[in-house]
Amino acid sequence: MHKIIRPIEKFHHLIYPRLLKLALALLAVIVVSQISHARQQQSIEFVQQFREIQNDFTRERIYLHTDRNWYVHGDRIWLSAYITAGSLYRPSAISSVLYVELFDPEGSLVERVQLRIESGRATGSITFNNTDPRSGTYRLRAYTAWAKNFGDSYIHESDIAVLSEDGQENIADDESQSPDLQFFAEGGPFIAGLPQRIAFKAIGSDGLSRSVSGWLYTQDRSDSVRFESEFNGMGVIEEWVSDEAGAFAIAEIDGETIRETLPEPVSSGSYLNVDKNETNFLVSIQSNNSQAQSAQLLLFAHVRGEIYYASMVLMQEGIGNTTIPFDQFPTGIVHFTLLDTDGIPVSERLAFNKNSLDNVDTELQLDEDSYGLRDEAALTLVVADGENVLVPAETSLSVFDDTYANYRQYSTDIRSRLYLETEIRGHIEDPGYYFSNEPNADKYLDNLLLSQGWRSYDMQSVSDRSDINLFSLPEEGFSLTGTIKSGFRGRPLENATVAFSLENREGDMDIVTTGPDGKFMISGIDVEGAASFTLRANNENGSDRVQIELDNQFSNLENSISPPRRNLVELYFNESDTGTESTPQIAELDNLTERSRDARVRTDQFLEAQLYGELDEITVTAESERVDEQEQTRRIANRPSQRIDLDEKDNLSVLPIEIILNQIPGVSVIEKKIEINTGFMNFGGTSLPPPLILVDDVQTDVSFLLNMSPADIKTINVFRRAVELASFGVSGTGGVISVRTRRGDAGYAENERGTITGRLRGYQQPVQFYSPQYGVTVPRDIEEPDNRITLHWEGDLSIPETGGTLRFWTNDVPSRYRIVLQGITENGIPFSATRTFDVSD
Repeated sequence: MHKIIRPIEKFHHLIYPRLLKLALALLAVIVVSQISHARQQQSIEFVQQFREIQNDFTRERIYLHTDRNWYVHGDRIWLSAYITAGSLYRPSAISSVLYVELFDPEGSLVERVQLRIESGRATGSITFNNTDPRSGTYRLRAYTAWAKNFGDSYIHESDIAVLSEDGQENIADDESQSPDLQFFAEGGPFIAGLPQRIAFKAIGSDGLSRSVSGWLYTQDRSDSVRFESEFNGMGVIEEWVSDEAGAFAIAEIDGETIRETLPEPVSSGSYLNVDKNETNFLVSIQSNNSQAQSAQLLLFAHVRGEIYYASMVLMQEGIGNTTIPFDQFPTGIVHFTLLDTDGIPVSERLAFNKNSLDNVDTELQLDEDSYGLRDEAALTLVVADGENVLVPAETSLSVFDDTYANYRQYSTDIRSRLYLETEIRGHIEDPGYYFSNEPNADKYLDNLLLSQGWRSYDMQSVSDRSDINLFSLPEEGFSLTGTIKSGFRGRPLENATVAFSLENREGDMDIVTTGPDGKFMISGIDVEGAASFTLRANNENGSDRVQIELDNQFSNLENSISPPRRNLVELYFNESDTGTESTPQIAELDNLTERSRDARVRTDQFLEAQLYGELDEITVTAESERVDEQEQTRRIANRPSQRIDLDEKDNLSVLPIEIILNQIPGVSVIEKKIEINTGFMNFGGTSLPPPLILVDDVQTDVSFLLNMSPADIKTINVFRRAVELASFGVSGTGGVISVRTRRGDAGYAENERGTITGRLRGYQQPVQFYSPQYGVTVPRDIEEPDNRITLHWEGDLSIPETGGTLRFWTNDVPSRYRIVLQGITENGIPFSATRTFDVSD
């Protein structure tokens, strides 16, 4: 994959760990000198347990960058993932496997790929494969097994708009229904008799925000206050005093009571109020708790689990105040937590800090203001930190046609994902807005934290480690699990021996024993693509009279989700944008679909290729059994793929696989080597790669296919035309053989007694985005049209400290194109940048 240069291996001096040590030392001194021994121990123990859990259960945060946010059905989606660990966003070394899943508008799994994580990065691609060609909102999910332990916010989710000639989705929201309106007291519960700031948020049945205005009344309607949302259905009532404990407030919109009971006030308690001036957080504590009104309460603050502040606050007549400089915290959500006199957390307030040291300036400088067709463009990339010092960075970059869809400048980027979305419950609309230069961005961000702000686990459970249930350990590779049972009665066998070996890895064998339930696990398997394996099992006495039951390799993963509710097709293609650029119309779908179909043939190829002549066919009769969805999806009208159904040609089922394959025109098997005449010309003069072989959609190799029994095979399909091979990407350049077995499970089969063989799916094999270099790898006057929608994609681009230059080539389509750069600096600071340029005739 193209890279400018690998980063220089050095790390700048960081001040945050030193601040942490200073804060903890200060805490110890203050606590020892100002509170009783018993309460000192309780408070110290809580903070220590908090730190230990953060250190022992380091969170992984994931961001997935795609080349676009919208696609035509059948496009290949290019992926670049950032996996960080800990509070400073260092590259994660915890997990080795990243799962990326694509779900259709109904919430059903379309495709899953496994990407290898190296130094906190993973790249790859995913396709639509068997989905019905329809428009709609599709969802991408990316996660590690370890990240799933800590809740949904640590699973990256993003929705994409997908267009198809079969029409659009229609997600209707009943605007006549009253929105769901929720109220949140600052710092925790509503406390009777204390003035509190109240945040609110209104959402519709589609899960998106609604603008609202109305009145909030006390139960007896003796007091009221007007409220009105300011941004994305959220707003704040600056001061509200609840009735006595047990009384409920009433909210009305346009005279209609939309919620008869708001959260019930408690009789006593303490809460945090946080405001800001130009340089400091202004933290105020109010309490009507008799024990806390004249006590010293411990306040500590952390960012992503790292403690940066801890101090006692003296309460006088139920009020305590302290001031904390912004520069004491890094950029991110600051969790202010208040402990009561018994060392128990009673209030938490989230506030966002923007530290100027974490600013990143990015230069995207093109060598020309505009370009012609098939021109070479030189893009200079430079990254500087908040002190204007040039720094290295790991990035990903996309260049795509920007005229079809509204560019959503406030959608999720790497900053909003890492700084905000991993710590906030639920969907956040326009997360990029909060990191913009809009005048009210900071104010509205605080409204978001007051309403949707949450903590990643229950603070009360910190003292009890047993409440943290890990259902998955970090993965250093793939796992195979199953059960060994007795051969006669089928009872689970304890202490049975299981030997596991992969094909072509002689002498490399794993041996494990089963537990009391007869279960076993082979873990840490390193496989790229797919590989055959063999399992041999013996009972405790050495007998091979056993049954081996294998679990589905991905049985612990989900195959469905709640369907996306947003209509992104409307959002991207029909709705007027708030920006200054023109709005595209869905009427251009025909042109876009044609471009996509044409580009698919070439964009995913390493080499430019063209199809010559007509090829012989095997005709499928009208009486043939209906082909499966995969075959139907990849067929082109009036040009069926070559297919053999062994039920129809039972005379072939007694022949070796080599002879059966040789019956298909364009396929030749000579000395255990398969070649397919695809009609492609290789301009570089080297031979084309071997064909891609799929058995029940699992990639395998020639030896596995040639050793299969024809009795186990239902159909064999051969794809060899460019239009058919486009969806397979570069791995299909040499043609594709797709086999369907009668069992449909890639052929787990018992060979000899106590032995079973099967296929294991591993990491996605590396695939490089193909971008023609006119005048270098491809003649400038080549006749084939270049209609690429995504001009260029770099999933793993390293920018050195001194900056670098990236070169790419334009296509044959005059238009406006957009460059999007996402990345993270050597010091763990995420950043995003974009710009546009024109291509003309």
